[in-house]
Amino acid sequence: MELSKFISKAAKVGEIYNLHHFRLGWQKPEYRRLMGNELVYPPSPKVVEAVRQIADQLNYYPEDPYTDVELRAKLAEYVGLPGRADWITCGNGSMEVIDLLYKAFLDPGDEILISTPDYSPYTRRVPLYGATVVSVLPVDQDFNYTLESFTSKITPQTKMVLVSRPNNPDGHQISRELVRGLCETGILVAIDEAYFEFGDSPVEDLLDEYPNLIISHTFSKAMGLAGIRLGWIVARPELIEAVNRVRTPLNIGLVTKVAAIAAIEDADYIRENVRRVKEDREFLYNELKKFPGFYPIPSQANFVMIRVDNGFKASQIYEYLLGKGYITRSFVNARGLPGDQYFRITIGTHEDVLGVLNELRNYFEENSLPLQSTSVSERM
Repeated sequence: MELSKFISKAAKVGEIYNLHHFRLGWQKPEYRRLMGNELVYPPSPKVVEAVRQIADQLNYYPEDPYTDVELRAKLAEYVGLPGRADWITCGNGSMEVIDLLYKAFLDPGDEILISTPDYSPYTRRVPLYGATVVSVLPVDQDFNYTLESFTSKITPQTKMVLVSRPNNPDGHQISRELVRGLCETGILVAIDEAYFEFGDSPVEDLLDEYPNLIISHTFSKAMGLAGIRLGWIVARPELIEAVNRVRTPLNIGLVTKVAAIAAIEDADYIRENVRRVKEDREFLYNELKKFPGFYPIPSQANFVMIRVDNGFKASQIYEYLLGKGYITRSFVNARGLPGDQYFRITIGTHEDVLGVLNELRNYFEENSLPLQSTSVSERM
């Protein structure tokens, strides 16, 4: 029997996202996971205790996010919108909530502008809905964008623009003024703020001014809860209602809900972890600048991406660090990152940062490359 005749058009154009780096992380638990932009610090003890307390209730279905006012109210308060639970809906991680936006708002023939480079699953999912991705390229090697970068790409078919803020994989953060400018175009503007705790000037306050603005968040980064898979959308209730109509019922589990609320309520734990990450990020960035041919990109996220221009390939550096027990990310001919010039380091503990820097120093010495002063025994 020819089984391909049963496969839908969407499944035929869909792509499988390669998550080999996470598989490697689980296969090698002794290695340091500096590849997935996870928070290296474990969940708050209050989160762990909250999950323990409901373990004997897992035989019951959870409440659906549509009726679960408690969870949505906590999320609204967290982003500075108290009393606006009806401006929130939830999904199984950021990727599902972005996919819900596509499902709710994209029709066949529509175009969506996506900053490039960006989180690659964004583009992979668009063809499933018959829409077309229009790439918007940065104006320089620090991944800056101008409003014209986007407006020059708008056509009568343009329905939406999607931008990460700060951006993955480079860590650049577009300005509030640029977000305003995008909203002024009148198209739907989706801003993914997965890393906003590590940056500055979130844009939730602009929701009052621009009804076409949608903002997504996640618990996978600053909250340190990538394993529970919780993302959420903030937007005007009319848009949230549309998303809920295409959302799978009961898509948030009981453990996820309980862990999320406990994490939000332990604000001091979040703030301390964010402080440590930002401090180590700046330390790593400044040390990397001392390596000849390394050009770290200024970052507002929990990672630093490096452009290599010293005769070596980024993939070679990745393999060297992997051999020393550090899993990082290399980008070989990735969308918007041509060639073999870029690799990225997630901010781990300070000891992780010191270890990576020392291994990079060894790599340079083994290849007889001159170094500036790169002693990294202490935080500056």
